[in-house]
Amino acid sequence: MLIKKYKKIIDDKLIKSYSDGPKLLKDPINHVLYGGKRIRPLLCMLVNEACGGKLEDSVDVAISIELLHISSLVDDDIMDGDNLRHGVETIHEKWDNSIAILAANAILSLSLKKLNSSSNLVKEKFNNALIAVCEGQALDVEYENLNTISTKQYFKMVNLKTSYMLGLSMEMGSLIANADIDTVNKFRQIGLLIGKVFQIQDDLLEITSDVNTMGKSLSSDILLNKKTYLMIQSDIKHPGVLDDIYKSCDGDVDLLKKQIKKFLIDSGIINETKKYIECVFDDIYSIISSIPTSNDNVIELIDFIKNRKK
Repeated sequence: MLIKKYKKIIDDKLIKSYSDGPKLLKDPINHVLYGGKRIRPLLCMLVNEACGGKLEDSVDVAISIELLHISSLVDDDIMDGDNLRHGVETIHEKWDNSIAILAANAILSLSLKKLNSSSNLVKEKFNNALIAVCEGQALDVEYENLNTISTKQYFKMVNLKTSYMLGLSMEMGSLIANADIDTVNKFRQIGLLIGKVFQIQDDLLEITSDVNTMGKSLSSDILLNKKTYLMIQSDIKHPGVLDDIYKSCDGDVDLLKKQIKKFLIDSGIINETKKYIECVFDDIYSIISSIPTSNDNVIELIDFIKNRKK
């Protein structure tokens, strides 16, 4: 099974990313390098394989992408005050914010170092992704202070914060394999759609799943008044209801989550969200069916993403 083989390569490479250095830096970095689905590097390597590329040409770029992603998660956890990630304490929870910031910077540096031998085109695209992720996170925080945002604003944030990196992963895999421009653009488009639907799935799981299943904190979106897909649809279709729920719960987090979940079920928002997710995956499968490469392994990973429960 190619996915399992590639994931082992990724995990083995990641845990060797920083094996020698000050203990106060090495321990937090290695703490956060374990766990994770490795969706981004897997997409890069599987697309490269589908396009006839060499495995050894895609590994460092794939690892670089994953390190950038991990670095952004450390920042994200600090900003959201989350205390769990992949079932273990976040760096700022286990150590403190200063150590977490230092570790995030070091992981980003390791990510950039992996691209030392890459082409200028690869470096340029990676740098564009780096600023895009920061812009997406900035919009996410900015939206917390707004009473309402539009679906268009939400997707702008998602495109930068989540989709851009997944689009980059598939684009890089095809570029390294010297695929034609049409194939490269289609894989990038698929990655962008995967990022879009991945974020909506996360928004849904934030409400419907539990901490043990997800392995991460699940109340921060509600506490921070995050403008998730479900919350935006609620405000559009049932204006004022969420505000009333927040006021009536008076800071009781457990009651708040229970009441919001009940409302989202009763109003049909959760079912509508599930249908929208299905529609996006239909678009993804339609595009990949038009790419004249052997995409069975890529499709297997997309199937996994579609059916994920965490």
